[in-house]
Amino acid sequence: MATEQQKNVEQGLELFENADGAKSKKNTAKQPKWLFPLGVILILLGGVVIWRLLTNSEQSLEKVTTNIEQARLAVRTVPVNLEPIQAWTYADGTVSAVIKKHLTFQAEGTIDYIKKVEGRDLREGDRVQKGELLAKVDRRKYDADIDVAAAEQIEAKNQVLNAVANLRQAEESLAQAQADLQKAKTNQAFAQIDLKRYQELAIEGGITQREVDVKEIDYKNAQTAAIAAEAAVRSAQAQVTAANTEVETAEAGVISANAKLTQSNIESEDTELIAPFDGVISRLNIREGEYWSPQIINVTGDYQGIIERLPIILIKPDLFEVQVKLPAFQGEDIRPGQRAFIILDRDRSKSHSGTITGQDLMKLASAQGTVFSVGPSVSPGERSVRVTIRINQGVANLQDGEQVAAWIAVAEKEQALVAPFKAFVFRDRQPYVFVVNEAEGVVEQRAIKQGIEGLAKREIIEGVKPGEKLVTEGNNRLVNGAPVEIIP
Repeated sequence: MATEQQKNVEQGLELFENADGAKSKKNTAKQPKWLFPLGVILILLGGVVIWRLLTNSEQSLEKVTTNIEQARLAVRTVPVNLEPIQAWTYADGTVSAVIKKHLTFQAEGTIDYIKKVEGRDLREGDRVQKGELLAKVDRRKYDADIDVAAAEQIEAKNQVLNAVANLRQAEESLAQAQADLQKAKTNQAFAQIDLKRYQELAIEGGITQREVDVKEIDYKNAQTAAIAAEAAVRSAQAQVTAANTEVETAEAGVISANAKLTQSNIESEDTELIAPFDGVISRLNIREGEYWSPQIINVTGDYQGIIERLPIILIKPDLFEVQVKLPAFQGEDIRPGQRAFIILDRDRSKSHSGTITGQDLMKLASAQGTVFSVGPSVSPGERSVRVTIRINQGVANLQDGEQVAAWIAVAEKEQALVAPFKAFVFRDRQPYVFVVNEAEGVVEQRAIKQGIEGLAKREIIEGVKPGEKLVTEGNNRLVNGAPVEIIP
């Protein structure tokens, strides 16, 4: 093609030279007048021919060059870098204070006191200290019950003292009766011996019968006295038993009085709400002058409804946790100690943008924690596993009861060869990447082994080296050895 174009150019130059020669001859010899217009026409025709030949030549060269450039496919690339990477599991959850106390009155009455803070009533968000009286209802009725119970306790104790004194007297009477019985039995035995001796003397004729009769009467009297002494002992024993019963009854009265007094004190304590620990008022649903009754809280209602009716909820603001529910198959990957990042509701859409990386997610997180516990059972209805995350950073950014998104890093590496998802091509389920050979301007198709899959990148375990450039745009049209041009 180039030879033919050169020939056309030479022919045009020849015509131009012939026309110029004709003009020279005109100057040396007189020619016919019609030859001059003809020469001008020939010169013009020659210029047009030369211009067109040159234009066609340039277009042909541009076309050849364009065809050569179009043979190289335009691609974009990224280098293989060593970076941290994480595999993530996501779930929505609820923030909750680890230490929380629901404070409620068990007694009913008019609320006549609420703690004052700098001259105003207590309000939500105020800090309180352990042992402080936060609120109370009118306790006059309960104080009167305490006074009555205390008086009954004193009376019961006095009854015990009286019963014990009676017991002691009965025991003394029993001891005296037993001593009298012993004396009577001794006298009876002596009278019996004396009677026998007199009877023997009477048989021998040493004494009269009358003297024997006297001794016989003495023996019978001693016998009767012993029987009476035995009866007195039995009576004294009965008195001791009765006195013991009286003491036991009096002591039972003391126990009952003590229990009543304790109950009265407990009921009195139920009129007061005292801070069990240093904390912050999370909820305050009462006002001074209002009438309170335990029936206000309907235990069969929904939890949120109960929360809105409880007098006071106190929390420790420096220890929060997030509870989430994960599908059972995801729960198998969760272990205590795994890092978790908490995204507030306002940033939730950013975390689901599809372009965010693991590092971006960590920067976006308002709080960070670790998996504290993983439920060992699966919820039958939801087929889910409960996971608890304890917060160790950013506690001040969270609120009790707040809805958040929790991202749990189920697998992590500090340094890994990573590439964006767009660098991977799957053919027959085998992952490949196209590595650019910049010296030759071609690509090499390589089979690789994948590792951890992050939010926007994957780990490459085998197949590439750090710094090599991988095609991320245009790789679906590539084959091994294809010529490429890297574009920015």
